[in-house]
Amino acid sequence: MAGPSLLLRTVRLVALPLGRLSERIGNRFYLAWAVVLLAAAIYAIAGGHALGVKHQAYDLIMKNRFLVPPADPDIVLIDIDEATLAAMAPEYGRWPWPRSVMAELVEGLARQKPRAIVFDITFADPDVYQPQADQYFRQVVKQTRTTFFPMIRLNPENDHLSELRLGALPGVKRLSDDARADATAAMVVPYFYAALDDRRLGTNNLYLDEDGNTRSYHVYRDAYGWRIYSLPANVVAALGGTLPERADVLLNWRGRPPAHRTVSLHQVYTSLLKQHSDRPADEFTGKIVVIGSTAPSLFDLKPTPIAKNHPSVDILATALDNLKNHDFLSELPRWVYVLVTIAGICALTAAFVYNADATWVNLIFTLVQAGLLVITYLFLNYTTWFVDLTAPFTAGLVYFSVARSYSSALSLRRNGHPWFSRELDPGAECQVLLLSCRLLSIDKNETRRVRGELQRQVGLTHYGAAAARIFKPAPLLFNIYGDTLLFYWLVSPGETAAALGDLINMLDRSLAALTRKGVPPLRMVLHAAQFTVDDAGKWREAGKAAFIESITSVERESAATLSATRAFAAVYAKCPAIPLPETLAKAGLRSSVV
Repeated sequence: MAGPSLLLRTVRLVALPLGRLSERIGNRFYLAWAVVLLAAAIYAIAGGHALGVKHQAYDLIMKNRFLVPPADPDIVLIDIDEATLAAMAPEYGRWPWPRSVMAELVEGLARQKPRAIVFDITFADPDVYQPQADQYFRQVVKQTRTTFFPMIRLNPENDHLSELRLGALPGVKRLSDDARADATAAMVVPYFYAALDDRRLGTNNLYLDEDGNTRSYHVYRDAYGWRIYSLPANVVAALGGTLPERADVLLNWRGRPPAHRTVSLHQVYTSLLKQHSDRPADEFTGKIVVIGSTAPSLFDLKPTPIAKNHPSVDILATALDNLKNHDFLSELPRWVYVLVTIAGICALTAAFVYNADATWVNLIFTLVQAGLLVITYLFLNYTTWFVDLTAPFTAGLVYFSVARSYSSALSLRRNGHPWFSRELDPGAECQVLLLSCRLLSIDKNETRRVRGELQRQVGLTHYGAAAARIFKPAPLLFNIYGDTLLFYWLVSPGETAAALGDLINMLDRSLAALTRKGVPPLRMVLHAAQFTVDDAGKWREAGKAAFIESITSVERESAATLSATRAFAAVYAKCPAIPLPETLAKAGLRSSVV
C-alpha cells in the first residue's frame, strides 16, 4: 500500500499542525481574530496611522474625477513663464528683474480696479544696486491697498532668535489679552512690510504630507497667543469672506494646472505700458490677480495629487478659490470610520462564527466592499465631503481574507483533506457519524431559519462538517431532495468518543434553540459507519452505502423528531461516559439508543 508522496509529506509539515490547531480552536478563532484586527484598526484610524491608504484614495480620485469643479473665473494668474523670461531678458536681464518692473505692473493693473493683486513672490531683501527702484516699488505698494504679499514662516524653534515682533505684522491677530506683546517669530517678510496694513500680509508656506505631496493648505497657525493667517485666508477676509475655524483645509482641486485663466506677464506688462493697449481695458476689473511663476527654471514647483510638478502659484490660486467659494473639502471625524469598521468586522465575524452560507457571504461581502469604494468616489464627485471609507474597506478585506483562509483550512481538516488530515490515508481506519435532517415545513422563512440554525451549530463544533446541498446544480433532483441536510463527523476510531460528544452537544444546543422559537416540523436521524481505507476502493462503497442509508432513513415516516439507526446505537453503547441530554431524550432519541 503506497504511502504519502514526498510533496504531501512536505506540505504536511506545516498543514497538519495548522489543521490540529484549527480543530482545537474551532470558531473561536474568528472572535479572536476580530478582537486583534479591531484593536489594530482602531489604533491606526484614531491615531492617524492609516493616512497612507487615505492619501492614495484621495490622489486616485482627484486624478480621475468625472465632475471637476470649475475654476473661479474671477481668479486670474499672471504668469512669469519661460516665454516671459525669454521676452524680458534683453531689456531687464535675468530674473529677478528691477523692482520698477513690478511697480509699473501694479500701477497698470490698479488702473483697472481689480479686487486684489496677490503676489506669490517674496520680496525678502532690498535691491542694494537699484535703491531707487526699490523705493518706487515701496511707494506703489503703500498707495495700492489692494496688494497682498506673502511671508514665510520659519522653524518655530528659532523664534527666540528673531527680533520680528508678531504684533507688528499686518495679518496677525491677537487671540487674547494674555498674548505676549513681545512675542517674536522667525519669518521671512517683505523688506517693505512696515508699509503694509490691515490683512495685506500672510504666510505662504506649503506643508507637505509624509509622502512629500501637497494636499492641504493652512488657514492659520497659532503662536504665543497670536494667530498668524495664511495669505489666501487674509485675502479672502479682506474681501469680506468668512474663514473656516479649522487650521487647515483639504484642497478641492480644479483640475490639472494651470486650472485658472492664465496670461503671460510679458504680454500684460508690455500692453500696460502702451499708450493704446491692445488688450481689453477692463480685463482685470473686479478680478483677483495672482502673480507668480510656472517656469521650471525658477524651481517654484511642488508635487500634488494632480501633477508631479505643480506650480506653487496655481496651488495658491486653488487655496484662494477654495476659501473664497467655501468649497474646500470637509472630512468626517475619525470616530465615524471607527464605528463603520467595528460594524463591518462584527458582521463578518457573525457570518463566519454562525457558519453562514459561503456563497451569500462572498456575494454580500463583495457588494459591500465595492459599495465602500463607490461611496468614497461619488462623494468626491458630487459633494465637498471626502468620505474616506478606505480604512473600513482595508480592515474588512484583511479580516475576510484571513477568515476565509482559516475557514477553508478548517473545512478541509474536517472533510479529511490529505494536507490537513491523515484520516483518509491508505490503511487508515475511519469512523463517520452522520446526521441527516429533513425540513418538513412548507414555509420558506421557517425552513431558512431552521437550516441556518443547524448550520450555525455545526459550525460551532470541533469536528462537524456540512455536506454540500444535495443535487443543487440539478433543479429536478434538488426540488426533490432540497429539504434534506446532511452533516457528518469524520474522525479516527480513537476520537470516536470526542466526536460523539461533539455531535450530542450540537444537537442539544440546536433543539434547545429551536424549541425556544417553537419546534418546527423537523425529522433527524443519526447514523454511523466505520471502514478502513484500502487501495481497492472498497471503503468508498462502504462510505457511499452509509450516506445513502442516512438519507434514506430520514425519508421514512416517524413520530420522533430525533432517532438513530442500529449502527449509531452501537457506537453510542461503546461510549457510556457520554450522557443523553433530556432535550434529546424528549425528542425521541432515548428509544433508539437505550
